[in-house]
Amino acid sequence: MREALHTCLSNRQFMKRFVITVLVATVLHAVACILAPPFEFAPTRSACFFYAFVSGLMAFPIIFALLLLPLGAGLRRFMPNSTPRTHAIVAGLLLFALVAVMILSPQLAGISVKPHQHSYFAKWTFWLLLASAVDLSFFWPFGARAAIRPDSVHDNAAS
Repeated sequence: MREALHTCLSNRQFMKRFVITVLVATVLHAVACILAPPFEFAPTRSACFFYAFVSGLMAFPIIFALLLLPLGAGLRRFMPNSTPRTHAIVAGLLLFALVAVMILSPQLAGISVKPHQHSYFAKWTFWLLLASAVDLSFFWPFGARAAIRPDSVHDNAAS
């Protein structure tokens, strides 16, 4: 009974983190879309913000489910004795590497930015900020109890 309650609470906390991550990424995406022209979704800032927000709410849950859930499972499997902060740092580095591969490949191939797109500098800035925000909101352990796992080396050394 106690294990079922713990699992239910951890699932609730997990879903809460997932929803917060989607909302943070959606707002960041919508704000980034209205900062500088060219506006991707509509000719005015308010319409662009609305369409970017709605598209973020539709796309980010799918993208994050396909990207973050396997990443978290892989980190727990291949680094079982690590702290959640270590998992967050490694996940952030992996997300940064994914951004680098996504942007560097066309940039190093000499593909120029089209007139309706933002510059490579803007792409680097947005995607690295988005990866950082997603890493912090989904993987980083907030609170004193979440910083150190009970079965970690720190508790074994104290006893």
